[in-house]
Amino acid sequence: MNLPTPFSLRHTLDSGQFFRYNKIGKWYYLCERDALFKIRQQKDKLYFEGTTDEHVARLFGLNQNYNKTINALSQDETLRPALQKYQGLRIMQRDPFETLISFQCSIMSNIKKIKLNMDLLAQTFGKPIALDDVHSHTFPLPGNINDLEKIKQCATGFRAKYILASNSMVDDAFFEKLRKKKYSTAHEKLMEIPGVAEKVADCVCLFALGKTDAFPVDVWIERIMKQTYPETKHMKNQAIREFAWNRWGKNAGYAQQFLYHYARHL
Repeated sequence: MNLPTPFSLRHTLDSGQFFRYNKIGKWYYLCERDALFKIRQQKDKLYFEGTTDEHVARLFGLNQNYNKTINALSQDETLRPALQKYQGLRIMQRDPFETLISFQCSIMSNIKKIKLNMDLLAQTFGKPIALDDVHSHTFPLPGNINDLEKIKQCATGFRAKYILASNSMVDDAFFEKLRKKKYSTAHEKLMEIPGVAEKVADCVCLFALGKTDAFPVDVWIERIMKQTYPETKHMKNQAIREFAWNRWGKNAGYAQQFLYHYARHL
């Protein structure tokens, strides 16, 4: 596949949006829902096996008006170093249910632990799948993560009851309805699910529902915002989100992702 430029597979995958993947040799092996596929980038071309052009374009945000977004964000001199360092980082558009569960697992956690939780949930509730010599599992459909004790055995701790509640409260149609709603409505509806507060709802809105005005605030974002934007030094999370909307508007989600990745590598 010929790529729109710029695009960085490595920056996009390593920026905390996506969790079920491994780098083996030159290839990244990714699992999303019922797909296991491999992908690699060579300059302005993507090579992949096990999935379709349409899936790759959606998943990696290749149809987004990226250059327009980056040009707008580049007007912010404070943000410019992150934009330049991680050029080609895209906002992914993942399966909404898997995204919801992964960010429920992120509550008071870290990327290594989230990956463990997601792999164990897939092993416990999904089905075996293989490509080349790589073996993995599909991610269960909504309704199939239905045993609290087994969820707890996936090292989810206090998050187990939230995952079980999500499993019983949502389906694919629920997310399709939210996709058509404005950001504030989708965000509010997601927060009706137990264990989904502002940050988790924002992550689902941004990484699965195409709401690029979502601005998830976690400890990394709180820290980098207060370091780089003195106006936010004494702000609570909600005020930081409002500052982001006022500063970046519909591009706030992209600003967040660059800042998040930048903060983690300082």
